[in-house]
Amino acid sequence: MKKLFLCGTQYHVLSASARVLNGECEADIGLSESIPGRQALAERLKKSGLFGQVFTPADRSWPAPAKTTGFLFRQRQRIGVRRAGWRVKPADYDEVVVYNDWTPFGRWLQDCKAPYVLGEDTRNFLFQPHVHLDAARAEPDYARRLAKGEGYFYWGDYPGVTAVEVTDPQVAVYHHEKLRVFDLLGTLDGFDREKKARLRQVFVQQELPESDEPVCLLMPRSFYVDGELPSQEVQDRLVKDTAERYAKGYRLFIKTHPRDTTDYEALFPDAVVLDRFMPSELLDYCFEVRFARAVGLRTASVRNLRCADEKICLEDEYMAPYENGLA
Repeated sequence: MKKLFLCGTQYHVLSASARVLNGECEADIGLSESIPGRQALAERLKKSGLFGQVFTPADRSWPAPAKTTGFLFRQRQRIGVRRAGWRVKPADYDEVVVYNDWTPFGRWLQDCKAPYVLGEDTRNFLFQPHVHLDAARAEPDYARRLAKGEGYFYWGDYPGVTAVEVTDPQVAVYHHEKLRVFDLLGTLDGFDREKKARLRQVFVQQELPESDEPVCLLMPRSFYVDGELPSQEVQDRLVKDTAERYAKGYRLFIKTHPRDTTDYEALFPDAVVLDRFMPSELLDYCFEVRFARAVGLRTASVRNLRCADEKICLEDEYMAPYENGLA
């Protein structure tokens, strides 16, 4: 079977890479412009030999979506995508897996009237009420548009979706008739050292240093870049205060979100700053590492860590003074 994986985050690329490495299929892969560090990642993927072709389309320049569509509109959309240099044909693949179908990749597939699989995205994102999907379904003309195929339908509602992947179908809230299980972490857990090393070569630019001291892993996020904090100065103060409070007496390691542009090397000259583009799941499954403490700033990544003895999750109450200019 030959597949095409269409990815919008590093996690998606990790998922696709693990499936190919596990012998599930042969595949090509498309990387959206939304992936930070995309070009460097694409070069490492090419060197890995995991995929036949690695596509890096200019998907941000593809035509914008509209609710009302017809044959001529969809034809115009497809022509616009081709003019932007994207000439891939869904029919050339046995299966197309897109991880977010509200993206240019998803709209292109719907413009082509192509069937696709909605890939598992960050550990069962459909396991609880989905505010965007519920809001779309509540629109007055949604049922009519769905019946006539007018406009775009996201989060698995497009009639051409052949399967919706989840880690645990027992807790899924939506699409019960289309659910298909894929457990990325379970797949990674079954890899031998050679396969884990191949994944590290794709996602990691350096191995983790050993430490004789207890290590605290600090996991911030891209708060300023995402508009959750008023300035970069406040972001800097947040992480410095957090490190002072929770990492004193430990050797400090820092793993932040790929969108975060904070200069942690300048803020913490003695810390080990991990590659921000690396999916945090690799810490548990592709390294032999142990942290005495892990501290997360409004991130679920810490809760999921197995390689930390103590896990501290700092949520809204901790963040509020920084968001409101009181800290």
